[in-house]
Amino acid sequence: MNSIVFSSHFKASDGVRLFYRGWIPENPRALLILVHGAGEHSGRYANIGEACMEHQIALIAPDLRGFGQSEGARGHVNHFKDYIDDLKNLIELLHCQYQFIPLFLFGHSLGGLIVIRYGQIHSHKANGFVLSSPALGFRIRVPLLLEKLMELISRLSPNFSVQPSKWAGMLKKIRQLESYFPEPVLEMEDDPFYTFEYTPRWFTELLHNGIHALSDASRFSFPLLCFYDQEDPIVHPGSVQRFLDTVSVQDKKYILFAEGQHRPWNAPHCDQALNDVFTWLNTRL
Repeated sequence: MNSIVFSSHFKASDGVRLFYRGWIPENPRALLILVHGAGEHSGRYANIGEACMEHQIALIAPDLRGFGQSEGARGHVNHFKDYIDDLKNLIELLHCQYQFIPLFLFGHSLGGLIVIRYGQIHSHKANGFVLSSPALGFRIRVPLLLEKLMELISRLSPNFSVQPSKWAGMLKKIRQLESYFPEPVLEMEDDPFYTFEYTPRWFTELLHNGIHALSDASRFSFPLLCFYDQEDPIVHPGSVQRFLDTVSVQDKKYILFAEGQHRPWNAPHCDQALNDVFTWLNTRL
């Protein structure tokens, strides 16, 4: 088989049509499944796909339901378990073709939380995990009143959609919060598959599962490589460190930045971060 780059679809348990991309080298040594962050889509990781092929690693990257080219209401999920079930279905779909090579899961931000919850629920299904700024807790504490309001709207009108970017303009006027709301990246604004809207149900499911992931951290027992930034403007580094301190596995490594970056897969860290990933994977192949 020659190296191929492709895109396809699979159906979720509830019939939602989900998009995914693949970068498959000839005779792959391992399968890496990458789950993107909130708002993003698999196309944002094409550089990682190309790098994986150079290292004889197959990369499969789905678009989460409600994001990118997958079906589903934009920025919405009825239950966080839907994400976990979708990942489980994708892994089962790929199992026949790749059952004889190691499986690793890679998740950034929202994707990091999804793969953590998958590992806590479905044990012994992967050979290792790569986490990037996993969304275990927000840098800005959500006020209790706002959290209760989101809970109420989530129950009464789960599909009600909001655009946080519009609120960011107002919040940036508060001097103490200005640094937490950087200017939108033009690349994102021009990307037709980028998602800028979310529902209260999505927010509440994210918050609840961040709490569950931390409380169930001792149930996570996989080899682990984690990247995070102690000045991350979105994810609270304390929540990530708490998870790393609590997981039961001894085979864990974390790489800490202090650049105020949420996504280490952009310059200036991308090349070094990818080198760290492949070094870590190679010791397990």
